[in-house]
Amino acid sequence: MNRLIILTDEDSEFFVSKADFKNFTSMDIDKIKSYFIANNFNVSVFKFSELDLSQDYRGVYTLYQTSEAAGGFYKRYIENLIYFLEKQGAIVIPKYELLKEHHDKIFMELMRSRFADKSLKTIKSLCYGSYVDAKNYNSRFPVVIKRVSSSGGAGVFLAKNRKEYIKKIKKAGNVLVASGIIDYYVEYFKIVVKKLIKYFSPSKSKYLEYNTTPLSTPIVVQNFIEGLYGDYKVLIFGGKYYTMYRKNRDNDFRASGSGRFYEVPENEHGGLLNFAKKITVEIDFPIFGIDIGFDGKEYHLLEFQMIDLGTSALQRSKFWYEFQEGKWNKHEGLSNLEEEFSRAIYEYINSRYKV
Repeated sequence: MNRLIILTDEDSEFFVSKADFKNFTSMDIDKIKSYFIANNFNVSVFKFSELDLSQDYRGVYTLYQTSEAAGGFYKRYIENLIYFLEKQGAIVIPKYELLKEHHDKIFMELMRSRFADKSLKTIKSLCYGSYVDAKNYNSRFPVVIKRVSSSGGAGVFLAKNRKEYIKKIKKAGNVLVASGIIDYYVEYFKIVVKKLIKYFSPSKSKYLEYNTTPLSTPIVVQNFIEGLYGDYKVLIFGGKYYTMYRKNRDNDFRASGSGRFYEVPENEHGGLLNFAKKITVEIDFPIFGIDIGFDGKEYHLLEFQMIDLGTSALQRSKFWYEFQEGKWNKHEGLSNLEEEFSRAIYEYINSRYKV
């Protein structure tokens, strides 16, 4: 019998669901567990912290979630465990590389750079370690500036010229790290003092250089695509495609975080689905969350992820599409998130590992 481990966070939650379209909650782990038990798997559920790392997990299928907690500290903890398990020989789903891409726009762009299909690469990105590094950008405007880890449109800015660019890269890169408000002011005071020492005693500048370098998150700078009044959200679960259109915020170039969702008109599905399908050739995984823009002439892959997806497109939809016998077929009906997730993962395991 195949062994499957499901790893949850410290609150015993697994991925996300948004069944009432307002409040995020955990997926129903019991439903997922029952699905795999019915398909001849021996299933265990643990918190990450409960996993006995002295055991041998070679060949054990391991489903896990990531974290979007501020600072990325818990996510780094998860990354360490998943990397360890994968190196030991566990079959982690998704593989470590796809976990690393979540909430890391730089790694996302590095993955994009490996794509063979050029139509998925109309977004050109330059990646910088800090806003100080980003000052070296000397190409065209306007550009989109993105903080490396952000969601809901936060940390994303448009710069139309060099002056705006310098201001907004600093805004995107600035980060506050402190254990408390008093600690923040103490550290800030120390940096000011060190800068004064450097100014009045240049001979000590090298000794103190790294302690006064501005603190910044990494930044991605991208070409701005004109004519996007919103974007398409496409979810793929094991060959089933769910779509939704999201309008931009008022007087803003960003659709993310707008909350303005609409059904995709019937006549727009063909081209959109054909474009979305291309990413399945590039990445070996059955579940995708894709943001796609259309400027009236061509489609643009804005962002993509394979773990911890927004689920609204599936849970809102009264239909889905499948590519069958060379064409897209529409299927009417509601979908259950846990069932589609479990089916997609099971079929992936069955086809890839010949269970």
